[in-house]
Amino acid sequence: MHLNKAQDKIIDEFEAIVDQVKSKFRYFRHVANLGSLLPTVTSIQRTNEKLIKLTKSKIWLDAEYKDGKVYYSGDSDSKIMRGILLLYIRVFSGRTPNEIVDSDIYFTNEIDLHHYLSQDRRGEIASLLQRIRSVAAGYKVQSLGNKD
Repeated sequence: MHLNKAQDKIIDEFEAIVDQVKSKFRYFRHVANLGSLLPTVTSIQRTNEKLIKLTKSKIWLDAEYKDGKVYYSGDSDSKIMRGILLLYIRVFSGRTPNEIVDSDIYFTNEIDLHHYLSQDRRGEIASLLQRIRSVAAGYKVQSLGNKD
């Protein structure tokens, strides 16, 4: 599935429940419930190396590069951030580094995520997205170096 199709699928899922989550409380309860779908990753070590800095919540992100694609896993001590992390993993995991680095992320605007978030949470999402792209860029450079 193309990265944009993964975003469109998330948008469709949120549109299907939009009437049910008219309040900010219900919206975040839905996002937190998504966090419970994030696999409990025993392989991710909660190390400072995997911890995303500049976030209020603790968010760990790990990645594996296999067959030219990046596979992400992660965890957070916040239920809401676990839900948001799940959405980002659904969009980015299994993509090539080029797809990740060059992507236009629009699903967060379409599901009004930024509308409901505090400034701190928006900063956490920006830090998460920056780390996702930074990891992909590292793998991109690594793969270019292996071609020589």
